[in-house]
Amino acid sequence: MMLKFALVVSMLFQLGAAVFAISLMRRTRYNVSWILISLGLVLMAIRRLFDFSTYFLDSQLFKNDEINGWIGVLISVFMFVGVIFIRKIFNLQDRIEQLRQESEQNVLSAIIKTEDLARQKFARELHDGLGPVLSSIKMTLSAVNNDSLSPVNKKIFESAYNASDNSIIALKEIANSLSPHLLKNFGLGKAIETFADQLFASGNIKFILELKFNENHLSEELKISCYRIVSELLNNSLKHANPYTVSLTITETKGVLMLNYKDDGCGIESMQLNKKGEAKGMGFNNIISRTKSLKGTYHIKTALGQGFSVEFHFPLA
Repeated sequence: MMLKFALVVSMLFQLGAAVFAISLMRRTRYNVSWILISLGLVLMAIRRLFDFSTYFLDSQLFKNDEINGWIGVLISVFMFVGVIFIRKIFNLQDRIEQLRQESEQNVLSAIIKTEDLARQKFARELHDGLGPVLSSIKMTLSAVNNDSLSPVNKKIFESAYNASDNSIIALKEIANSLSPHLLKNFGLGKAIETFADQLFASGNIKFILELKFNENHLSEELKISCYRIVSELLNNSLKHANPYTVSLTITETKGVLMLNYKDDGCGIESMQLNKKGEAKGMGFNNIISRTKSLKGTYHIKTALGQGFSVEFHFPLA
């Protein structure tokens, strides 16, 4: 009795699977693999019907066992060929995923390029627009004969002159931060070295820079992104890590540019890393975006009290 019940249930399941598979055929745009698998399910349901007739009818629907055997052969053929063809679906999924990643990289690259162009334009406007005005103010103040001024006015004059001088210096620093002229004029290594010297001017942090790459092999986009990434890392070390030594090694090997950044500061505990191993709350989002836009990879190694290190790989081709 139990076997008969199980046969009824299995036959209903197979009929349901066959009907459901056929109903989805249109959504698969009549894919060959899906058609063959659906036919296999239909034949399996028919075969189960033959088994069903043995237990519930006085005679089989078809007494010839040869028919039942050929149905089994057809099921095997349909399923085998269907599984072979289904590889195309997986290949299509892989291609779609590849296109999605390429599209994401292109979007990130376009956003970053737009940001860099906006930075350059803003820096140029500051330098060419506000710079001459501040210089003119400084020149006008320098023309004043301060010997004829009263002590109070002389003090005010000196304060205004120093303010104009400091404003010009601050303007140059802002313009250089937005669009570093050293990067364009002298290359990536010199730009990073100058930035680090200015950042660690107090002398409390030792910066070690090792360069082993050909500047001519780097695209302009890669140079800018590497400079921005290193600048962000240096700022993070200064603000959060309290290190004694910071080191950066940039090497080129087999068509790949490698950046190896280390500091011996306080490190990052695991609670400050997300599921992907990315640092949280330390301006790391921009670093990740720039890395992805260049089809690069990175690996972080850190622990509380054991410093911080990250290695980037950027393809040059």
